[in-house]
Amino acid sequence: MPRVALLIEYSGRLFHGSQFQVGVRTVQEELEKGLTVLCRRPMKVIFSGRTDAGVHAKGQVAHFDIDEFDGDFYKFLWALNGILPDDLSAYEGAIVGNKFHARYSATERIYVYRILNRQQRSPILAANHYLVRQPLDVEAMISAAQCLLGTHDFTSFRASNGDETSPLCSVQRVQLLRLGEGQLEFWIGANHFVYNMVRIIVGTLVEIGLGKRAPESLSEALSGRDRNLSGATAPAQGLTLQVVRYPESLRLFEKSTERFQSEPRLQK
Repeated sequence: MPRVALLIEYSGRLFHGSQFQVGVRTVQEELEKGLTVLCRRPMKVIFSGRTDAGVHAKGQVAHFDIDEFDGDFYKFLWALNGILPDDLSAYEGAIVGNKFHARYSATERIYVYRILNRQQRSPILAANHYLVRQPLDVEAMISAAQCLLGTHDFTSFRASNGDETSPLCSVQRVQLLRLGEGQLEFWIGANHFVYNMVRIIVGTLVEIGLGKRAPESLSEALSGRDRNLSGATAPAQGLTLQVVRYPESLRLFEKSTERFQSEPRLQK
């Protein structure tokens, strides 16, 4: 039975997260419904990782098993996207081995958090940016973020919701980019993330940028392993799951992710 991996993107605005939940609209439910119609049998998908309500994805990966497949992904994706709702799309596919697992085969996940730092709101950017009206000290935020690189216990940046996964995360990439006109992007890549980790980090960095806390407070929170030492949780709409990486031997979705290979690990 062939195993297929899909590269999918979605706007999280009207989804209650990626994973199936009874009584609410989720990405998994919509994708499985579309595949069930197309394949004419009940389908089950596995995601590379969970995204919460309101969080977007550009490079989410899902896999599923199919009875037979002729390898024509142009035709398959065209038909599938004709069934899926407008806020969800599959834009690349690959046949993978039966040992491939969208979640457990992944080696790195990269998230981007987008901030709009200006006084007035933007109707165009509101859906995927966090509006911060007061001026931010971006240099202080960049300086503070350097301590995140490496392997650390991120208990201070985990929401208190019963998350029982290991708090140890190896962060390989941290960037805070200034794109002009008040647009900022915070990039972070790690082998593993705990619940709400990126949003709490960003909330803490914003407080540093606003002068509400010192830059060294981020490092102190990291070593203190106490949620009370970190800042507020930034809004969900600013967060996007941008890239999921797999071992080079798989060469999975190379064309769609190759532009991220050469980006610097840290902007100073």
